[in-house]
Amino acid sequence: MKMISHHLFNSPLDLNHEVKVPWKWMPTLYLFKGLTFVMLFIFPLVIFKRMGVDNGAATFFIAWLMLPVAMRPVLSIFVQTGHRNRLWILLSEALIVLSMAGMAHALNGTWWLEGSLMCLGVMAFAHVFHDIAIDKFSLQAIKHHRTSSLRLFKLTFYLLAMLVVLGIIVMIGGNLEVITRNIRSSWSTACYCLSGFLAVVLLWHIFMIPQSGADDRERKIRVSDMFYACLNTSADLIRTPSSWPGILFLSVFLLPCTLLTPVSIQFMLDLGSSGGLALSPQEFGYVQGTVSVFGLIIGGMLGIWFLRKAGFSNVLPIMTFATCIPPLFYIYLSYALPANIGWIACCAFITQVACGLGTCAYLHYLVYNSEVKRVSTYALCMSLATVSSMIPMMLSGSLQQALGYRRFFILTTLLGICTLITSALVIVDKELTEEENKQIEE
Repeated sequence: MKMISHHLFNSPLDLNHEVKVPWKWMPTLYLFKGLTFVMLFIFPLVIFKRMGVDNGAATFFIAWLMLPVAMRPVLSIFVQTGHRNRLWILLSEALIVLSMAGMAHALNGTWWLEGSLMCLGVMAFAHVFHDIAIDKFSLQAIKHHRTSSLRLFKLTFYLLAMLVVLGIIVMIGGNLEVITRNIRSSWSTACYCLSGFLAVVLLWHIFMIPQSGADDRERKIRVSDMFYACLNTSADLIRTPSSWPGILFLSVFLLPCTLLTPVSIQFMLDLGSSGGLALSPQEFGYVQGTVSVFGLIIGGMLGIWFLRKAGFSNVLPIMTFATCIPPLFYIYLSYALPANIGWIACCAFITQVACGLGTCAYLHYLVYNSEVKRVSTYALCMSLATVSSMIPMMLSGSLQQALGYRRFFILTTLLGICTLITSALVIVDKELTEEENKQIEE
């Protein structure tokens, strides 16, 4: 049963030999994956804000889209028994393209909110199946790969996806608003453009993604065995006393960032009379889609460099402090309400560098806490991380409406105390330390 559990839920990041990346399809595959993520959890916040949806409703609806991601260990059972990962990839991509086109069509209708949420819900499930199939297919195509190289490769195309959606598509929607003076039509056209781009990538994948044979070993694994393996892995994780500090760390460490992220988007777009910065979509695209992306890149690169040079236990205090910094800048922005776009972009850049450092520490602990111990808990830890982001995001908009932007950012800053406490409770075991020393030596 443990072998089945390890086979099902182990991360694709645990293999340690280098081979050449299949450049014809691997980059666009992870670009598509990143685009879907941004379209689900960031892009709708911009559209709903421009369409007049209040902050509480917008964050509540979009947070529910994380539910399929949290269900990944269960949904992976269906993909693992399919034996046709290429088909899963192409079908899920086609469904994502149709969902985005459906959302574009729904924005012009009377029931645009209900129609948009339905399309986004379908896209969320398709995104999870696409993600599972990509991981499994990549392992079949690349049997061995360096952990750090593959992780950096994925991060690069996630950030490129943010640049495409927030830096280009959002600017297109904003410019169309100016030209047409019609908000619904403008964002519908922007969604059609995004759907068309995804359709082109899908066509590329149809011709470029190679066929792969089924694994006979996988055919002998029954669905019931997979289900019980999932339950046993969950029980092992809960019963192990030493795992509770890690569970608390994964649940609370990024709490300030998860509360801040959706509200910061709404804060930038909200009117000055409501306490926001009143940025236009074009200005928002420049700040969040360009400057902030470069901030995340620098923060991620610094985080990886710190971890390699000093090890997790030595740099965790620095990264914890960095995680608590971003709300302070938004407190300043909420009181000063600067009109200078350059100064706003500078603050956004610093906050994203800090968030990049904190997220790097979080992901490092998530991966090695679940895999260096050789316990097949990666997917379950990812589900826990998703739920720990889903609940704060669900409440963030309503909290902001109740408190106002200024007091909300102050509350977010005070919750950084939880981050400090959980980082102090983390116990770095001997196996994790040995693995860090090996990476530092490399």
